Amino acid sequence: MSGPDSPVDPPLSPERRAFLALPHRPPMRLVEEVIALVPGESARTTRVAHHADFYFQGHFPGQPIVPAVILVEMLAQTGGIAACSGDIPMVAGGLRLAALGGFKFPAAAGPGDVLEATARVAGRAAGLIKIEGEVTASGRRVAVGSLTLAPGPSQG
Repeated sequence: MSGPDSPVDPPLSPERRAFLALPHRPPMRLVEEVIALVPGESARTTRVAHHADFYFQGHFPGQPIVPAVILVEMLAQTGGIAACSGDIPMVAGGLRLAALGGFKFPAAAGPGDVLEATARVAGRAAGLIKIEGEVTASGRRVAVGSLTLAPGPSQG
């Protein structure tokens, strides 16, 4: 039913469309919000490291920290959003992590920290996408490095 009195959903922002295109689902969808996006070029996302997050269970009792692999995965998800947004659709099967460049983890993140990932598409070749970026935790740099994304397995 349509007409002048029927409700119309507002169009989705580019940031919301990019977020919804991310193939991950909880608990592995680490991105909670896309806060900045230059389609096909860069993205900035956030997540609160919640006390109940699965990755704090046993890492480490009494002094929980966000595992480095979670910081890398958040950067990879943010890179996927940057790479496959705007006029560049997400590839069938999504993207997968194909390689890691040098990474450094100069500080630790813990429960309650606001994680902010910033990713930039540094290059594209033969279906591969190089991402460079960093993750901060409540303003402290906790991860910096590069990774390569590749098309994931086809569905079907």
